[in-house]
Amino acid sequence: MNAGLGRIAPARFYCVLFAFCLGGDLTLKGQAVLRESPSVSPFSYEVAGEASYIGTGEAKRGSSSVGDITEINGSAGAVVSTQVSRSALLRLGVQWQGYSWDPEPTAPIPDSVQGLNLVLGADLQVSPAVILRIDALPGLYGSFRDISSRDFNIPFEIGGSYFVSSDLIFIAGILVDVNSDFPVYPAIGLHWKIGDKWVIEGVPPRPQLRYLLSDNVTLYAGADLRETTFRMDPHFGQSRGIPKLDNAILQYREVRATAGLTWKLSKNVSIDIEGGCVPYRRFYYPRADDFKVLSENIVPFARIGVTAKF
Repeated sequence: MNAGLGRIAPARFYCVLFAFCLGGDLTLKGQAVLRESPSVSPFSYEVAGEASYIGTGEAKRGSSSVGDITEINGSAGAVVSTQVSRSALLRLGVQWQGYSWDPEPTAPIPDSVQGLNLVLGADLQVSPAVILRIDALPGLYGSFRDISSRDFNIPFEIGGSYFVSSDLIFIAGILVDVNSDFPVYPAIGLHWKIGDKWVIEGVPPRPQLRYLLSDNVTLYAGADLRETTFRMDPHFGQSRGIPKLDNAILQYREVRATAGLTWKLSKNVSIDIEGGCVPYRRFYYPRADDFKVLSENIVPFARIGVTAKF
């Protein structure tokens, strides 16, 4: 599972159930905390990006249609890590994410939302078998119209990995987002390599069953469970005849069933190509009398992602 960037590969930029990946590469990268050789650079770099297209589906408020939506979303970011001791790495980066739905003008769905944030974090080796990651993501999360201090938020995550062996790793953590209707999300999972070819990446928000086809190609199938929050602008509700949605918090949720492949183009660069279907999308305004819009048509999607680590 790609979690090195926290929201990009999925922490907040894969925008799924916990908006952050609390495992996967977190655990593998954490092993690099102990670097014995003086010839190894104290800095490491990661750059990642993705783009998705989701087909047209109907959105409903209760039993009433509010029109069709077609979704395009993407993310990009970069993080640099530097070793400050034998047991600690500091992480600093920047990330961007965006969603666009092209709704009807009167639909209670924004045209687009975006997030632009810093990554401030650390990887800590607390024992030979336990790695801890702490990340804060202060930034702006909203429609980027009439930007104000209301758009500012500081989600943060704490994740830990316990290495039973190189083939079996247990992972647990929490995500804290005060803008969510449930501000603290727990997450548990495992990385388990079964034999030479099969791997279970049982870690939200992208649990997968993987098959190692070759040294450079991995096939996978699983789910992508996305959830994140954004602040609407002061005129969002009025423009749609629903004043209570002005300045409202949008909590967006999306469920994907996925299948695809990861192809290592080189030692440092890999590409993900995947597709599948999206059976559920929810636009929820928890502080506006639980106002909710659902899209439950099963529609196709395609995604491409690129990760480079140095």
